[in-house]
Amino acid sequence: MNRQASQAASDAHHLQLGGLVLDLSAGELLTAEHGLAGLRRQALDVLLVLGRRAGHVVSKDELMKLVWPGVVVGEGSLTQAISDVRRTLGDTEHRLVRNVARRGYMLVPDTGADVPALSIAVMPLTLLGDASDSDWLADALHGDLVTEVARIQGSLVIARGTAATYKGRSVDPRLVARELRVRHVVLGSLRHDGGQLRLSVTLVNGDHGTQVWAEAFVIERAQLAQALAELATQIGRALLPQLYRSAAEQRAALSALEVSADDLAMRANAIWSRGLSGENTSEALKLLERAVALDSDCVRGWAGLTFMNLHGLFNGWVGDRDATRRRINEATAQLERLDHDGHFTYESKVIQAFLQQDTATMLRRTTAWVERHRHPMAYAGHGMATLLNGLADEAVAALERALRLSPRDTLRAELQYRLAMAHFMAGRYEQACDWALSARDSNLDLPWPPVHAAAMQQLGHTAEAQQAWREHIARHPGFTAEQVVQRLPGANPRLVEARERLASCLAALGMR
Repeated sequence: MNRQASQAASDAHHLQLGGLVLDLSAGELLTAEHGLAGLRRQALDVLLVLGRRAGHVVSKDELMKLVWPGVVVGEGSLTQAISDVRRTLGDTEHRLVRNVARRGYMLVPDTGADVPALSIAVMPLTLLGDASDSDWLADALHGDLVTEVARIQGSLVIARGTAATYKGRSVDPRLVARELRVRHVVLGSLRHDGGQLRLSVTLVNGDHGTQVWAEAFVIERAQLAQALAELATQIGRALLPQLYRSAAEQRAALSALEVSADDLAMRANAIWSRGLSGENTSEALKLLERAVALDSDCVRGWAGLTFMNLHGLFNGWVGDRDATRRRINEATAQLERLDHDGHFTYESKVIQAFLQQDTATMLRRTTAWVERHRHPMAYAGHGMATLLNGLADEAVAALERALRLSPRDTLRAELQYRLAMAHFMAGRYEQACDWALSARDSNLDLPWPPVHAAAMQQLGHTAEAQQAWREHIARHPGFTAEQVVQRLPGANPRLVEARERLASCLAALGMR
């Protein structure tokens, strides 16, 4: 039996009943710690009969025959057993064990279907080792992390005060998920290690208690004060694709009629997070079009259509370029209608300005975007805007911050190429070469101009430059000088000079 089938079989024999689990195979009602819940025998037998017929009505006569075979008992015995079951389950509202008038009883286990896909509880951090003086730090990081995760569009995040009630307790994430009605639980620990603090963060599936993702982060103790906000942003950004993937996997088996617009958009984001490529972009765009067709107010859907269409246009992965531009404009108008000052709306308006080659407006909009949202993609957009306005050093600072806040971003290679070009503009050819090589290694499918080849040429490493150009043209045989201008549009004199310098180097290597 494969893992998926094994899990399905296990789920079929384990019914979630509030904070307890009815194990039909073992014939026991268990706590989250796998201990016995302490339900008396006849009441447990009644619950097991209902459990084996979960979702169906079982008559009172049938229950009494199965639980008390060969014994004449009054209906009061069954009523008392049902009362014991409800008390043990904490089912004061009769949500789990339901009366069906004149027919009998029905057990309705928890399925998690009513729990939002992006619902998250961030637990207080656990202090490890000799960290007695770091309690304040753990509290500060916990608060910042709750705030950062709450920025995720469409998420439901348990408030810090509620999550803080679990501080100092050893908790089972499955129990936390059931108590707080969330799909995901974030656990973390903090440890002193010399002059550094090490933070470990884990994302747990609240349904099964399985680890979805884990990462370790290092904080220099001397730079702690200024590092807190950025660290929370890094963690939140690293969590994002994992949350999307998890939500998408939970919905993937549903029919088209059962999938909501926001679920479709999250599935698109999960595909996008696999990596920036033509195939992933095309697949994600189809889901996004379905999302906005289902719900014209789907913010996540319209946002995805703007930036995924941009990268399809940018990298030659769409057929009708004019239609793609029109779709971006329409999506931007919808976002302005739905969320005028939102992060996605700023992003879309910056994309519009880029496509119009209005670099002055692009710079103005990204400056406002960074001031309002301080999002990694805002810094990435600001880095591109400053680059196109000939401000190489400002571009380096913004792009380095974007990469620091989101080091494993889907757009990592794109940001690294922008950073390489900023160094090339400033005449720092060794840094330009290093960043462009990193970008190439991050994503071989991205048809950026090979800045590393041009930088090698400038450094006098002709043989290496020629080899780099041959490798590039083998991967992108249709690459021409026109694509250099498309990737780096604008009329700023410093940009134009750097762009012509880049093109001249590549022409010497064989670019048409």
